[in-house]
Amino acid sequence: MTHRRWGTLAALAALVLLGACATQPAPIVIRGPPVDYGPPGDARNPPQGPFQPNAFLRLCAGMGVSNAPPADTERWIIDYKPVIVVGRVVMATAPADNVCLGSGFGLRNGRPHEGIDLVNQPPGPIYSAAPGRVIEARWSSGYGNQVLIDHGHGVFTRYAHLDIIAPEIQPGSEIGFGNTLGQMGATGNAEGPHLHFEILTGDYDNPRASKGLTPQNPFAFPAYDFVGY
Repeated sequence: MTHRRWGTLAALAALVLLGACATQPAPIVIRGPPVDYGPPGDARNPPQGPFQPNAFLRLCAGMGVSNAPPADTERWIIDYKPVIVVGRVVMATAPADNVCLGSGFGLRNGRPHEGIDLVNQPPGPIYSAAPGRVIEARWSSGYGNQVLIDHGHGVFTRYAHLDIIAPEIQPGSEIGFGNTLGQMGATGNAEGPHLHFEILTGDYDNPRASKGLTPQNPFAFPAYDFVGY
């Protein structure tokens, strides 16, 4: 099957990948008024970045993929939805270029895997799945370098195991869809370079902060329909 693209990928700025530390101290979480962004192209959104979602996603070759969704004989995920709607938020299902699925959502080795693992070689940039406000950009012992974004309407996304976080990604920063967050890596409890991507719902202002949010399966949401949004 030809791996079609939704659009031509823009050249990536090398500055994002330079000058950032491998680890960062935990900053103060900066919260502001509730965010209210629209679908891609909405005038309320911060400027979009260079990311163009891949139209298809396949299971990684040469490795057992836990919790794998149904796939065809060439490992392409059946009925894959590259852009989904989570409540009132439109977002990319896999916010990185030319990746394969290394692990799905659900129990893995008897423990919950609260997101999906996306792999590419060589490890590439990671992008914001939807417009929002950064509320965490810090080191976590398990997640390594991780970014948490509030997309409004009780929807959040987490990006973990980054090699570096882009210097401009700081708590309080407002970013558009497809902005570069950093570089895929293997920081924290990671056995190899990949992006651990989570979709979370709930109220961040709880005693456990992001750990008090509810993880969601990215493959369980409906596809974005521009006409019907």
